[in-house]
Amino acid sequence: MRKLIYFTISNNPEYINLLKICLESLYYQKYDGDVLFITNLQELLLNSLEFEKKPLFLTIETSGLLESSANKLKIYKYPNLKDYDKIIFCDADIVWTSSPDNIFNNINEDFFYVSNENSLMSEEWWGGKILTTEEKLIIEKKQIKGINAGIFGFNSKLVNHLEKIETFLLQNKQLVNICLEQPFFNVYLFRNNLYKTDLSNMVSHNGYNLKEYNGSALHFAGGPGNYSNKFSKMKEFKYKN
Repeated sequence: MRKLIYFTISNNPEYINLLKICLESLYYQKYDGDVLFITNLQELLLNSLEFEKKPLFLTIETSGLLESSANKLKIYKYPNLKDYDKIIFCDADIVWTSSPDNIFNNINEDFFYVSNENSLMSEEWWGGKILTTEEKLIIEKKQIKGINAGIFGFNSKLVNHLEKIETFLLQNKQLVNICLEQPFFNVYLFRNNLYKTDLSNMVSHNGYNLKEYNGSALHFAGGPGNYSNKFSKMKEFKYKN
Protein backbone atom coordinates (compact mmCIF):
# COMPACT_ATOMS: atom_id res chain seq x y z
CA MET A 1 0.00 0.00 0.00
CA ARG A 2 1.41 3.40 -1.04
CA LYS A 3 0.53 5.96 1.62
CA LEU A 4 0.55 9.76 1.49
CA ILE A 5 -0.12 12.34 4.19
CA TYR A 6 -0.34 15.91 2.98
CA PHE A 7 -0.36 19.34 4.60
CA THR A 8 -0.99 22.93 3.54
CA ILE A 9 0.82 26.07 4.67
CA SER A 10 1.23 29.47 3.05
CA ASN A 11 -0.60 32.33 4.74
CA ASN A 12 1.33 32.34 8.04
CA PRO A 13 4.94 31.04 8.13
CA GLU A 14 4.67 30.75 11.93
CA TYR A 15 2.57 27.64 11.34
CA ILE A 16 5.86 25.88 10.58
CA ASN A 17 6.26 25.68 14.37
CA LEU A 18 3.03 23.69 14.53
CA LEU A 19 4.18 21.49 11.65
CA LYS A 20 7.39 20.73 13.52
CA ILE A 21 5.45 19.28 16.47
CA CYS A 22 3.04 17.48 14.16
CA LEU A 23 5.82 15.86 12.10
CA GLU A 24 7.78 14.85 15.19
CA SER A 25 4.70 13.06 16.50
CA LEU A 26 4.08 11.44 13.11
CA TYR A 27 7.60 10.04 12.90
CA TYR A 28 7.47 8.98 16.55
CA GLN A 29 4.53 6.78 15.56
CA LYS A 30 6.76 5.10 12.93
CA TYR A 31 5.04 6.54 9.87
CA ASP A 32 6.86 5.16 6.81
CA GLY A 33 4.87 6.73 3.97
CA ASP A 34 5.40 9.95 2.04
CA VAL A 35 4.58 13.50 3.10
CA LEU A 36 3.58 16.30 0.75
CA PHE A 37 3.14 20.04 1.29
CA ILE A 38 0.85 22.29 -0.73
CA THR A 39 2.68 25.55 -0.18
CA ASN A 40 4.57 28.57 -1.45
CA LEU A 41 7.15 28.19 1.33
CA GLN A 42 9.17 25.24 0.06
CA GLU A 43 12.65 26.55 0.86
CA LEU A 44 11.62 27.74 4.31
CA LEU A 45 10.11 24.33 5.10
CA LEU A 46 13.23 22.51 3.91
CA ASN A 47 15.41 24.75 6.07
CA SER A 48 13.18 24.60 9.16
CA LEU A 49 11.99 21.00 9.45
CA GLU A 50 13.62 17.59 9.72
CA PHE A 51 12.38 14.78 7.50
CA GLU A 52 13.00 11.06 7.60
CA LYS A 53 12.60 10.83 3.85
CA LYS A 54 12.56 13.41 1.06
CA PRO A 55 9.35 15.48 1.23
CA LEU A 56 7.17 16.23 -1.77
CA PHE A 57 5.83 19.63 -2.80
CA LEU A 58 2.99 21.09 -4.81
CA THR A 59 3.72 24.78 -5.30
CA ILE A 60 0.67 27.03 -5.08
CA GLU A 61 0.58 30.81 -4.98
CA THR A 62 -1.98 32.07 -2.45
CA SER A 63 -2.97 35.44 -1.05
CA GLY A 64 -4.93 35.01 2.17
CA LEU A 65 -6.35 32.84 4.95
CA LEU A 66 -9.25 31.43 2.93
CA GLU A 67 -7.04 30.49 -0.01
CA SER A 68 -4.41 28.96 2.26
CA SER A 69 -6.95 26.83 4.11
CA ALA A 70 -8.77 25.80 0.94
CA ASN A 71 -5.51 24.62 -0.63
CA LYS A 72 -6.28 21.20 0.86
CA LEU A 73 -8.75 20.86 -2.02
CA LYS A 74 -5.99 21.40 -4.62
CA ILE A 75 -4.39 18.00 -4.06
CA TYR A 76 -5.99 16.98 -7.38
CA LYS A 77 -3.28 19.10 -9.06
CA TYR A 78 -0.46 16.88 -7.81
CA PRO A 79 0.64 14.97 -10.94
CA ASN A 80 1.80 11.79 -9.17
CA LEU A 81 -1.24 11.31 -6.96
CA LYS A 82 -2.18 8.16 -8.90
CA ASP A 83 0.91 6.51 -7.41
CA TYR A 84 -0.79 6.39 -3.99
CA ASP A 85 -3.49 4.02 -2.84
CA LYS A 86 -4.62 5.90 0.27
CA ILE A 87 -4.28 9.54 1.30
CA ILE A 88 -4.75 11.51 4.53
CA PHE A 89 -5.06 15.26 4.79
CA CYS A 90 -3.66 16.52 8.11
CA ASP A 91 -3.87 20.04 9.54
CA ALA A 92 -0.68 21.44 11.06
CA ASP A 93 -2.38 21.68 14.48
CA ILE A 94 -2.57 17.91 15.02
CA VAL A 95 -0.48 15.68 17.27
CA TRP A 96 -0.38 11.98 16.37
CA THR A 97 -0.67 9.68 19.39
CA SER A 98 -0.94 6.38 17.53
CA SER A 99 0.05 5.07 14.12
CA PRO A 100 -1.68 6.69 11.13
CA ASP A 101 -2.00 3.14 9.82
CA ASN A 102 -5.04 2.91 12.11
CA ILE A 103 -6.69 5.40 9.79
CA PHE A 104 -5.20 4.13 6.54
CA ASN A 105 -6.44 0.61 7.32
CA ASN A 106 -10.00 1.92 7.60
CA ILE A 107 -10.03 3.44 4.11
CA ASN A 108 -11.57 0.49 2.32
CA GLU A 109 -14.41 1.96 0.24
CA ASP A 110 -15.00 4.92 -2.05
CA PHE A 111 -15.87 7.39 0.70
CA PHE A 112 -14.18 10.23 2.52
CA TYR A 113 -13.41 9.01 6.03
CA VAL A 114 -14.07 11.84 8.45
CA SER A 115 -14.78 12.69 12.08
CA ASN A 116 -17.75 14.55 13.49
CA GLU A 117 -18.02 17.61 15.66
CA ASN A 118 -20.76 17.95 18.28
CA SER A 119 -22.81 20.58 16.43
CA LEU A 120 -25.44 19.69 13.84
CA MET A 121 -24.52 20.28 10.22
CA SER A 122 -27.57 22.54 9.89
CA GLU A 123 -25.96 25.15 12.14
CA GLU A 124 -24.42 28.12 10.35
CA TRP A 125 -20.76 27.30 10.94
CA TRP A 126 -21.04 23.74 9.55
CA GLY A 127 -23.19 24.33 6.48
CA GLY A 128 -26.35 26.18 7.47
CA LYS A 129 -25.75 29.17 5.20
CA ILE A 130 -25.48 26.84 2.19
CA LEU A 131 -28.07 24.15 2.89
CA THR A 132 -31.66 24.37 1.72
CA THR A 133 -34.54 24.47 4.20
CA GLU A 134 -35.46 20.91 3.27
CA GLU A 135 -31.90 19.69 3.86
CA LYS A 136 -31.81 21.38 7.26
CA LEU A 137 -35.03 19.60 8.27
CA ILE A 138 -33.53 16.24 7.29
CA ILE A 139 -30.34 16.99 9.22
CA GLU A 140 -32.23 18.05 12.32
CA LYS A 141 -34.57 15.06 12.16
CA LYS A 142 -31.70 12.61 11.82
CA GLN A 143 -29.38 14.60 14.12
CA ILE A 144 -26.58 14.63 11.54
CA LYS A 145 -23.49 16.26 12.97
CA GLY A 146 -21.03 18.52 11.19
CA ILE A 147 -17.73 17.28 9.80
CA ASN A 148 -14.38 18.66 10.89
CA ALA A 149 -12.15 19.05 7.82
CA GLY A 150 -8.94 19.20 9.87
CA ILE A 151 -8.14 15.59 9.07
CA PHE A 152 -9.71 13.12 6.67
CA GLY A 153 -8.76 10.11 4.58
CA PHE A 154 -9.69 8.88 1.10
CA ASN A 155 -8.43 6.79 -1.79
CA SER A 156 -6.98 8.38 -4.89
CA LYS A 157 -10.05 7.52 -7.00
CA LEU A 158 -12.00 10.21 -5.14
CA VAL A 159 -9.67 13.11 -5.78
CA ASN A 160 -11.88 14.57 -8.53
CA HIS A 161 -14.47 15.37 -5.84
CA LEU A 162 -12.04 17.75 -4.16
CA GLU A 163 -11.81 19.70 -7.41
CA LYS A 164 -15.61 19.83 -7.49
CA ILE A 165 -15.72 21.10 -3.90
CA GLU A 166 -13.24 23.83 -4.85
CA THR A 167 -15.50 24.86 -7.74
CA PHE A 168 -18.52 24.79 -5.41
CA LEU A 169 -16.67 27.11 -3.03
CA LEU A 170 -15.54 29.54 -5.74
CA GLN A 171 -19.06 29.80 -7.12
CA ASN A 172 -20.49 30.62 -3.68
CA LYS A 173 -17.78 32.70 -1.99
CA GLN A 174 -20.40 35.11 -0.70
CA LEU A 175 -21.50 32.35 1.70
CA VAL A 176 -18.07 31.87 3.31
CA ASN A 177 -17.96 32.24 7.10
CA ILE A 178 -15.24 31.95 9.74
CA CYS A 179 -14.95 28.21 9.05
CA LEU A 180 -13.72 28.98 5.52
CA GLU A 181 -13.99 26.01 3.14
CA GLN A 182 -15.19 23.55 5.80
CA PRO A 183 -18.96 24.18 5.36
CA PHE A 184 -18.64 23.58 1.62
CA PHE A 185 -16.81 20.32 2.34
CA ASN A 186 -19.65 19.35 4.70
CA VAL A 187 -22.47 20.18 2.32
CA TYR A 188 -20.91 18.58 -0.74
CA LEU A 189 -20.21 15.29 1.04
CA PHE A 190 -23.68 15.30 2.60
CA ARG A 191 -25.48 15.97 -0.68
CA ASN A 192 -23.51 13.28 -2.50
CA ASN A 193 -23.56 10.68 0.31
CA LEU A 194 -19.79 10.50 0.08
CA TYR A 195 -18.58 10.15 3.65
CA LYS A 196 -18.26 7.78 6.56
CA THR A 197 -17.68 8.96 10.11
CA ASP A 198 -15.36 6.08 11.04
CA LEU A 199 -12.67 8.49 12.24
CA SER A 200 -14.91 9.88 14.99
CA ASN A 201 -13.51 7.29 17.40
CA MET A 202 -9.92 7.90 16.27
CA VAL A 203 -9.67 11.68 16.16
CA SER A 204 -10.31 14.04 19.05
CA HIS A 205 -10.91 17.74 18.44
CA ASN A 206 -10.50 18.49 22.15
CA GLY A 207 -7.07 20.07 22.01
CA TYR A 208 -8.38 22.79 24.30
CA ASN A 209 -9.77 20.32 26.82
CA LEU A 210 -6.97 17.82 27.28
CA LYS A 211 -8.61 16.10 30.25
CA GLU A 212 -11.22 14.68 27.87
CA TYR A 213 -8.73 13.50 25.26
CA ASN A 214 -9.30 9.95 24.01
CA GLY A 215 -8.32 10.03 20.34
CA SER A 216 -5.56 8.60 18.15
CA ALA A 217 -4.85 11.98 16.61
CA LEU A 218 -5.40 15.08 18.74
CA HIS A 219 -6.59 18.17 16.86
CA PHE A 220 -5.96 21.52 18.49
CA ALA A 221 -8.93 23.09 16.74
CA GLY A 222 -9.71 26.62 17.79
CA GLY A 223 -10.48 28.78 14.81
CA PRO A 224 -8.59 29.29 11.55
CA GLY A 225 -5.47 31.39 11.96
CA ASN A 226 -5.48 31.20 15.77
CA TYR A 227 -1.76 30.40 15.86
CA SER A 228 -0.58 31.41 19.32
CA ASN A 229 -3.14 29.42 21.32
CA LYS A 230 -2.66 26.37 19.14
CA PHE A 231 1.12 26.52 19.58
CA SER A 232 1.05 26.93 23.35
CA LYS A 233 -1.44 24.07 23.79
CA MET A 234 0.47 21.76 21.47
CA LYS A 235 3.70 22.41 23.37
CA GLU A 236 1.91 21.83 26.67
CA PHE A 237 0.61 18.49 25.49
CA LYS A 238 3.90 17.45 23.92
CA TYR A 239 5.96 17.98 27.04
CA LYS A 240 3.41 16.36 29.35
CA ASN A 241 3.20 13.17 27.30
